[in-house]
Amino acid sequence: MASNAQFMAVMLLHLCTTSSSLYLGPPRQAHNYLRFADVNRHCQSMLSSATELAYEANRPYQVRHQLSFEKGDWRQDADHAPLLPFVAGDAPKKGARRLPEPLSLATFVVTHVDDDEEHRARPAVNISGVLVLARKSAAPEFAPGMSAVSPEFNLSAGSTRLKIIFVGVYTESADSNGDGDGERVLCKVGSAVLPKRSTGGVDPWDWAKNSDRSSFRSPVTADNNILLVLRYPKKLTLTTRAVAGTMRSTSGASDASYFDTVQLVSGLISYSMYHYQPQELAAGAGHALPSSGADDGVSSRARDVYNGSYPCLVLNRNAYGQVSTVLPGWQCNSTAATGGSCHGIGPFEMDKAADADAFAGVGIIMQDFQCLEQYDMAGPTGTAMVSVVFRALSPWEDWSTARSRSGLSGKTLSAEGVWKTSTGQACMVACRGIAGKKACNFRVCLFFPTTMSITGLDTMLREITGVDAAAGGVAYPPLLSFRQHMSPPRLWGYYPDDGIPLVSYKYNYAKVNQAGELRRRSQLPSHFRKIVAKSLSMRDGAGNDRRSLSSLADRLTLWFMAMPDLFRQEWIERPILHLEVFSLEQVIDRYSPPQHGDGRPTKEPGTEGRILLNVSAELTIFKDRWPQKSVMSLEGVYNPDDGRMHLIGCQDVRLPWQNSSTSRDLGLEQGMDCSIEVKVEYPPTTMHLFVMSTAKVQIASTRTAVDALHFKAVKLRAMPSYPQQRPSGFYRGVVNGVLCIVLLSATIAAVLSQLRYIKTHTDVAPYISLVMLSVQALGYGIPLVTGVEAILARVTLRSSGDVAKATSSGRTPYYMFDTWRLCETIDQAVKVLTVCAFILTVRLGQKVRRSRARMVERSPLDPACVPSDGRVFVYYCGVHLVLFVLILALNREAMAVEQQVALMQDLFLLPQAIGNAVWRINCRPLKGSFYVGVTFLRLLPHAYEYGGPPADFRSRSVDVNAGSQGRFFAKAGDMVIPLAAVALALVVHAQQRCNYAIVSRMGKPEQKKLHHIF
Repeated sequence: MASNAQFMAVMLLHLCTTSSSLYLGPPRQAHNYLRFADVNRHCQSMLSSATELAYEANRPYQVRHQLSFEKGDWRQDADHAPLLPFVAGDAPKKGARRLPEPLSLATFVVTHVDDDEEHRARPAVNISGVLVLARKSAAPEFAPGMSAVSPEFNLSAGSTRLKIIFVGVYTESADSNGDGDGERVLCKVGSAVLPKRSTGGVDPWDWAKNSDRSSFRSPVTADNNILLVLRYPKKLTLTTRAVAGTMRSTSGASDASYFDTVQLVSGLISYSMYHYQPQELAAGAGHALPSSGADDGVSSRARDVYNGSYPCLVLNRNAYGQVSTVLPGWQCNSTAATGGSCHGIGPFEMDKAADADAFAGVGIIMQDFQCLEQYDMAGPTGTAMVSVVFRALSPWEDWSTARSRSGLSGKTLSAEGVWKTSTGQACMVACRGIAGKKACNFRVCLFFPTTMSITGLDTMLREITGVDAAAGGVAYPPLLSFRQHMSPPRLWGYYPDDGIPLVSYKYNYAKVNQAGELRRRSQLPSHFRKIVAKSLSMRDGAGNDRRSLSSLADRLTLWFMAMPDLFRQEWIERPILHLEVFSLEQVIDRYSPPQHGDGRPTKEPGTEGRILLNVSAELTIFKDRWPQKSVMSLEGVYNPDDGRMHLIGCQDVRLPWQNSSTSRDLGLEQGMDCSIEVKVEYPPTTMHLFVMSTAKVQIASTRTAVDALHFKAVKLRAMPSYPQQRPSGFYRGVVNGVLCIVLLSATIAAVLSQLRYIKTHTDVAPYISLVMLSVQALGYGIPLVTGVEAILARVTLRSSGDVAKATSSGRTPYYMFDTWRLCETIDQAVKVLTVCAFILTVRLGQKVRRSRARMVERSPLDPACVPSDGRVFVYYCGVHLVLFVLILALNREAMAVEQQVALMQDLFLLPQAIGNAVWRINCRPLKGSFYVGVTFLRLLPHAYEYGGPPADFRSRSVDVNAGSQGRFFAKAGDMVIPLAAVALALVVHAQQRCNYAIVSRMGKPEQKKLHHIF
């Protein structure tokens, strides 16, 4: 007993020791800096100019968090000894038409800072860290907070990553200009495993082409001759906010591990205090935009803007982290060296030259947003200091990665300025890249419109102009204008503001009369109106108050089942098209409290007492449940009594360089083609719970066929977002259960009719195939073992791209086995009917066997005239095996047992057709009501699968390659099995009708005696 206690004590001691040594964040134990001599030799210049560092208790924490950066930029100017390979390979496109170009990203993490236990001043502090250099298209990247122990090199399709371990010193030095700011410097030596370059060939990375092989191992070499120097500003300001560094090899140029010098640039974003310097702003940079009525689309909307008391909240909600769209009319920066192509867009210098069409998809994002409201003794002063970084996102890079980059370059503008409530604008001076004060020659003004329209659904507008500080702040014409499009109000609930309505929006309806005319032209005949209105009514019982209209607006959202070519975007992966309602009357924000006069619908003249609701909406492309791009703005009227919406659509068709005169020539309204009519017919709210009730949407251009902007009419199907009063699957389960009852009841009736038929026509019973009856009996027996949901199982012939849909729908749970009495009653009824169908089928088989036995007794000397299922069974198994292999090859996945049995039942007439041919019958062994009725019943699961509501539609992506007609019989593979079943029924019908005439003409006289004549 004592020995057991000692053993347990030792185990507990070991467990405690082990748990105490687990890595729980940045290491705090003392590090052994074994390469002190190398650091002292390579960093001597930094150490000699370093100032004394007074002891600070929180210095390790500050250095770890303030000096780390993520997704900065790195490059090699020379091309003699490249550092990293990149292989695009077969990186997944996920529905996009082209693969993003690789980005060169650098992430640096400080892993340890030596703490001085003697609390004394010293010129340097020992420090260690990890640098990750990557070239990637769209793959996850190394981020701060991750531990790193050893150097690594990883190469895969679409991503290359090199992790280098560094140790060195942290120093501070005074600025050479004597302004007292100075800089902080990290000087480190590193260890890495570098990829080997091939010698003697044109491509130094020719071995990387085999990286997709499972046995591939990258050829690497260990290298400890790496020096990294990073320089940080002590104070984060408009012109000093960048980290600049170099990484070079200390090996000889002829050494295999030598590489060209690497330049690193990143912005200081996290854990850094920004210092505003308004006194150093360029003259004229803070002047607001004039509220002119000129043709300038930005300035003309600078009159009705937000000028409330929460500028920082509004800026953070409507600007930070969201991609803005560049408006047409931007200045194309081109030179003779680029052959007329643009190497920049407005003030932004892109990383490569391209034509204006390529720059049409450029986006602008705001990063590192900081806002400080000003107060005095009386309270808020109505101003706020604002700092932000504007980054241009090119169409050829992966935006999900590029939007989190921190490198500063010609594609970035660092801006600082003032928000003034008096003008409702934030105007800032902007500096391009890291060139310092000499690059601060731009002005950025932004404001928040409060009045929306079909051509202006923007929550923020911005304009960038050039400023000549030397000439007293003279502003040049706009270089670039961009807008922040309003996100669907249905999603605003994800960004709560404690119930405070930050911006009170209103909508200016300008297309209501035109939409009303479209409604009158499309109106149903008068005798149908009341019937349709009664069946399609979507009016909320609570009335037309704000709450009811908000709920109705959400219910009018549509998820389209296909992506038409009219809206397809080549750079969006797995796109889903939505119809999002933005406003009903003046109800826009679903989550703000009601205001006086909001949400009251008005009657349209000539509608005979019907109340029409003014509505604005948008067709928006979503990706992963988040909006990506608006493709068409809509405005019109909606009648909740008949569920019909008539809209006028406006589509942005402007080319980047188009000016106002070009827009007038094309008949555009603020650059948008509004010659589009859209009709939406919503399905009944009640039937949607039971069948796949889809909305019908028609989009048509009113331009002539010879017009350049004309397009063919598009008809689409979409799923509505009607709320379900019960858990998901309940109503579908009840309908499926009722369908099983109907199917089994009708099958029992068909079998009973066949039993009565052979009772009065006993001579035809031997010619009924026992294999056919065995297949049917198996189909009724399997549900009793595996579950009655197998009754509705089905299988389809589809391509490999649809295997997931085909196999997942093969075994559909037909209802939830819950405590509801209705479900229990349906379950019992289905089981009883299944047993009855099984017994009757077995009874029919017994009668066939007995009739064949009597036939043998009558002709004992001529057994050949008695039908036998031996050959029928062999032929049937061969055909079924071929079908099994075909389906396996197309779906690339084996069928479930229920699916195999379902396939046999769908083709239950195949054994009978084979038997009729083998036996050369000239009678009618099957009654028409039996084989026609059972064939029709077997088609019901297939028909309902097309018409039933898909349970997982909202959670899966739409097939962007689907046709414009959605999923309604769009896949030919779904039709093969049902058509084969119908074909077998026609074959059996032809055999029973025509075989006697064929045999009489082709058979020999002695063979005719072997066939039964009826």
